[in-house]
Amino acid sequence: MSRSFRSAGTNSSHTEGVDKAPSPKLAFLVSRFPCLDETFILREMAALAEAGFDFDIYTLKPPDDRVVQAQAQKLLPRLIHRPFFLSWEVWRAQFYFLLRRPLRYAGAVLTFFFEVWRKPVSLAKNLALFPKAVCFARIMLQRQTVHMHAFWATFPCGMAWIAHRLTDLPYSLSAHAHDIYEDDSMLVRKLRAATFVMTCTDYNRAHLSQLVPEKSAVIKLIYHGLELNSFYEDAQARTSSSGALHMLSIGTLYKTKGFDTLIAACAALKHQNVAFECKIVGDGPERQHLLELITQHDLQKEVKLLGYLKQEELRPLRLWANVFILLPRPYLHWGIPNVYIEALATKLPVIATPLNAINELIQPEHTGILVDCDDPSAAAAALMRMWREPEHGARMALAGQKLVVQKFDAQRTALQVIDMFAKSVGWEPERAYFESKG
Repeated sequence: MSRSFRSAGTNSSHTEGVDKAPSPKLAFLVSRFPCLDETFILREMAALAEAGFDFDIYTLKPPDDRVVQAQAQKLLPRLIHRPFFLSWEVWRAQFYFLLRRPLRYAGAVLTFFFEVWRKPVSLAKNLALFPKAVCFARIMLQRQTVHMHAFWATFPCGMAWIAHRLTDLPYSLSAHAHDIYEDDSMLVRKLRAATFVMTCTDYNRAHLSQLVPEKSAVIKLIYHGLELNSFYEDAQARTSSSGALHMLSIGTLYKTKGFDTLIAACAALKHQNVAFECKIVGDGPERQHLLELITQHDLQKEVKLLGYLKQEELRPLRLWANVFILLPRPYLHWGIPNVYIEALATKLPVIATPLNAINELIQPEHTGILVDCDDPSAAAAALMRMWREPEHGARMALAGQKLVVQKFDAQRTALQVIDMFAKSVGWEPERAYFESKG
């Protein structure tokens, strides 16, 4: 059949004396909502809702978070979830499209087989999600959706691509980390079909542009913004420190985070008779091993594992510290760890390792110091320098804070996200939102 299934939206722009047209209906596809590990997605959705966009949230997995953030609570009425198979609605949707677009339906299934067969686990998951994606496509037509956005390039975008094939609805996507480098199933095909792509580092943007040079103009860099006002307040309260070196590190206790290297660096400092304290915030599978290393190096007085702490409990620790250090190993680290951004927002000097995108935040000797991830001697030397040259650390921290304000403040990045969607659907957001953000 040749006719398009795309629903027409209301794209009237604001004019004086004329009632503002409502926002066209958008569809956001996510793996799970709410999800505590994806606050960056929640922030973007909340900003779009505040700006007046009308959207539904399609979640592939049922929500099961015991703790629901206040921002997420407000968005729960927009949530749409369906079972995988045990639903007449799911099966009616299959018959609907099989009768109207049988070739596209079959072609979508075969595309997954031909492009993902080398990854049987990924193929099985995509095929299991296929009926639900078809059901979502039918719901989108019924709700007069005009544009879809997938917040990951893996399964959410796979579902958007299926709905696009069946309905001709346009879609866009956000690409982040593992969905680009670890599981790139059908990634090139998904990128080529997208109207625009948002990604959170310039390193990612360059990588995606190399994959599909013809789409490079619509692959946009928008950093994950953070709510940084409380960090800026703490920066005002920071005072110059002297005496012992106070180092803070925050992260889940995985081997990839390099806490073993940090402990070895602390041992080197103790051998040099440096007065220091090191507080490590976080928990995880490496905890017992790290405790053994602390005992082995006789660092029980100097190095403390504090476990998980809430953000409010971290604020006094950032003021106590005179250096923040985290030494992650590059594998499984594709983005820019938020803890570096938060430290610099409080004007706390940072020592980091050369992750793929780290130069977008830590510019050596300007906004921080970089050392190799498995070099305790280099880490110890950098810490020693921070202790002996506090003025240099303060200058780097100030430059880092200025960079954070320019790139990572949530108000700035939210406006960029809103602008992308406004241009895509031809609708002017509520002016009051922009006025409230200055």
